[in-house]
Amino acid sequence: MNRPNIIPGTHPIEQGQYVLPTIEITRLMDKIIQIIKDGGPGMIVYGRPRLGKTRATMFAVNYLPSELETPIPVLVADCKSYRVPSPEKFFRDMLSDFSFGFNSKKDEIVLRNQIVNLMHEKAEHSNLRRIVLIMDEAQKMTEWQYDCLIDISNQLVRRNIRMTTISIGQEQLVNRRSFFLANEKAHIVGRFMASEYRFKGVQAPTEMEFVLQSYDESEFPENSGWYYTKYYFPQVFDSGRRLSEFSSSLFNLFLEIRQEFGLSGKFEIPMEYIAFTVENALKINGSNGKGSEWLSMHQWREAINRSGYIESEIYMALARKKAN
Repeated sequence: MNRPNIIPGTHPIEQGQYVLPTIEITRLMDKIIQIIKDGGPGMIVYGRPRLGKTRATMFAVNYLPSELETPIPVLVADCKSYRVPSPEKFFRDMLSDFSFGFNSKKDEIVLRNQIVNLMHEKAEHSNLRRIVLIMDEAQKMTEWQYDCLIDISNQLVRRNIRMTTISIGQEQLVNRRSFFLANEKAHIVGRFMASEYRFKGVQAPTEMEFVLQSYDESEFPENSGWYYTKYYFPQVFDSGRRLSEFSSSLFNLFLEIRQEFGLSGKFEIPMEYIAFTVENALKINGSNGKGSEWLSMHQWREAINRSGYIESEIYMALARKKAN
């Protein structure tokens, strides 16, 4: 089988535009399915930066239709900070994130009704009459923004449609919930924060194996038989070698490098930096790069160093120290 002639820069490894299933994504998917089946109004997904929370949530949600055997429309909006906040700006940004065309001069009520009508139309295609709203960077959301979502939800309920809101954010999202509870804002917590999922990075060699095995089993072009690992190391792949064989040694190398820089505390490797590391290792050393026969631990170390992982961990350690 001849190696496919792929236009430079278009392979998923080079673009970085792919999502691989991980054990953590599977756990998150189970939680989201539970929330949808139970009719839950909302949940928060939180964790430290760079864990891949947003991509993981989108991956999990995209599999909902096959799991629930019915279409589930999903809308995604990015939470923004406003110097001069207003419902009009909030609704306008939501519609923009939904790629919905609108007249820039429309007022708050008209914009809110457009959102409700859009959600209603999409929910009509689901036997469950449900719609999922994902709010990314949700740690930025304040009380008035949640009140805006309550207005939308109430209008949908009157149309016999339920909205499940999944708020994705950093760990400050939990502090936000505590603030609402302490200030008698239980209606916000009950609607949007009743359930939670703490998204974690890779914490064990077995989890690393699951990730690396995905590179061994993901194909491009689709159904071509050319797995990501095979495309960059065709000869050793055909001889039976796989990236997953590096699971324990790569996990321990991340730990070793942390210790070399005096980093302590809870150890979890953000998925984003594992992806950067694997991409670096394949691009630099594979058939399109140095043409190495196979990967060495020295090359893995170089790939980690170039991923930005250490700089990120040092920054996180300083931020935690300052917060304490």
